[in-house]
Amino acid sequence: MNNTIKYILVGLIAVLSIALIADRFMHPRSSGSANGDRTADTKGPLEDSGLRFDGYYRNQIGDLLYLIRFFPEGRVVSVNGTKDVEKDLPKYLVRETQGNPALGLHNVPVSVVGDSLVFITRPEKGEIEYRGALVSSSMVRFIRHSHITGTRQLMEYVFYPDDTASE
Repeated sequence: MNNTIKYILVGLIAVLSIALIADRFMHPRSSGSANGDRTADTKGPLEDSGLRFDGYYRNQIGDLLYLIRFFPEGRVVSVNGTKDVEKDLPKYLVRETQGNPALGLHNVPVSVVGDSLVFITRPEKGEIEYRGALVSSSMVRFIRHSHITGTRQLMEYVFYPDDTASE
């Protein structure tokens, strides 16, 4: 009887394995290539916005730095820091960033509303809304509205291309 159960279980595993393999061939994943790139046929909502994707946008207020990087599929990664850690901040501006509100690191969707770009970050105690537009190929301007403190702030971000020499 034990051998019968073993044969049934081995057969069941074999059938499930074949079904899994067949499903992958019949329904290939549409998320792009193995390295996470999107397929050329897919066009993201930010592709025709005029935003640049080959670097990041930077704003500085005193010693505080605010960096954001847009991705064509409609996401923005933002990170905050100080001049002391400036050289380390750009490495967080990657598509795969999970975000960490306690560290001022966010990966959130961007909406295109008319000619405006809108995104919301959610720090630990509330939310901050960014509403703005592309000023030129090298600058975006946002009104940053903190729903935590009620303050509004004009923030101009200047574009910095990726530094390929250091990679």
